[in-house]
Amino acid sequence: MVEAAGIESTERHQSFARAFAGVGAMAILTYMGEYAAFIIVLVYLSDKFTVQFQMGTVGYALVGTISGVFLIASGLAAIYMGHLCDLYGRRRMMIIGCLVGAVSLSSLIVANSFSQLVPFAVATAASMVTLAMAHGTYTAATLAYGGDLAEVHQTMGKAYGLVDGAEFAGYAFGPALGSTVAFLLRSRTDVFEMSTSLLLVSAVLAVFFMPEVRHLVQPRGEAHHDEPEPASAHSHAHVHDHSASWRDYLAAFKLPIVGVALLTTFVGAVGFSAFFTFVPLYAHFLQGIVPPFSFLYGYFASIMAVSGILFMVPFGHFVDRRQRRMPYLVAGLVAAAASLLLVAGLQATVESFILASVTFGLSIGAVRVGQLVILAESSHPSNRAAVMGTNHAMEHVGYGVAAILAGTLVAYVGGFVSAFRFLSLILLLAGLAFLLYSRKARVK
Repeated sequence: MVEAAGIESTERHQSFARAFAGVGAMAILTYMGEYAAFIIVLVYLSDKFTVQFQMGTVGYALVGTISGVFLIASGLAAIYMGHLCDLYGRRRMMIIGCLVGAVSLSSLIVANSFSQLVPFAVATAASMVTLAMAHGTYTAATLAYGGDLAEVHQTMGKAYGLVDGAEFAGYAFGPALGSTVAFLLRSRTDVFEMSTSLLLVSAVLAVFFMPEVRHLVQPRGEAHHDEPEPASAHSHAHVHDHSASWRDYLAAFKLPIVGVALLTTFVGAVGFSAFFTFVPLYAHFLQGIVPPFSFLYGYFASIMAVSGILFMVPFGHFVDRRQRRMPYLVAGLVAAAASLLLVAGLQATVESFILASVTFGLSIGAVRVGQLVILAESSHPSNRAAVMGTNHAMEHVGYGVAAILAGTLVAYVGGFVSAFRFLSLILLLAGLAFLLYSRKARVK
């Protein structure tokens, strides 16, 4: 009996591993391809605007605007694309997203041929907005597919942990890959070609290794025939019969603690985007003063992301034992502010940037875990998806606002150092405000 149970368990794990292999590969390849190109796009744009088109530091305002539109559009697109994934299937939308992303990345090579500012800016912005649509599509597809696997294999945490971990791995290592290829081949367009190839490979793999499993998802109540499902309940196996409503997401703010947690998501995303986007640009800007930065500028975003990934799981266990949320979230915001100040220090060195990257990764890990725990504990199964959807939208709006704000600060308010100092002040004041709120409302 024990041996049979062991064999059954092994077969179940093998079945899950085979099922996850497809969506896991999609998550890693799409995110690695996209973010390998994203950092290079920002450097490529900054050089074009500030040097070739002789705009000086004003060019960074355009870089921030284009980046901000991309980040906001990708977050908002994911909301609606999730609805389309329910209507038309995960695999189909995954393939569409990969193909659209490949077209948008390859179009950057065409945009490079424009020698005048306005046509180049318009072509590049169009490419980035199209890439944002692709990002929202394959992100929604992989997360929805992970949910299907979770219900089929009855392993919600395992499925989402693997899918989210795969996406974060691609997100973490993409910038380092892109900057390494650009440095070794002395060509940024080669990075765009590599990223295009990764998305095309993802589309092909989706055809063969990402079969639709929605039809295998058992409607609730069907497993126990002695408990008939109410006629008003909706089967998970059926597609949506209504359009997504923005009211579903705005309603998440009705509960004060959820609203505050969502605001911390926005503030944390502002800091994260400022670091992820503009620290590599600043390192690239300093490569004449610190020569190793010519190779390492893309690594700082990866070091930050990897540090956060490695910290999140043990920190989550620590938070569960302590039964405290808000103090650690506030500490994360304060540490993030300190990290940006370290980057804006009097002397830029490889060691100071690595230290700032690790510290920021740990701080953002504390912020993200604190936010998600508060949101999960304060929501109900009937509205949890809306709360998490709102959280995702707030996150990307924060990313976009940070890109636009940081670009404007760099261009008009004293360069990178002043921008980092101003953003660190925002994070510090926000952390103190949330701390005062938690004391007043007695929020743990």
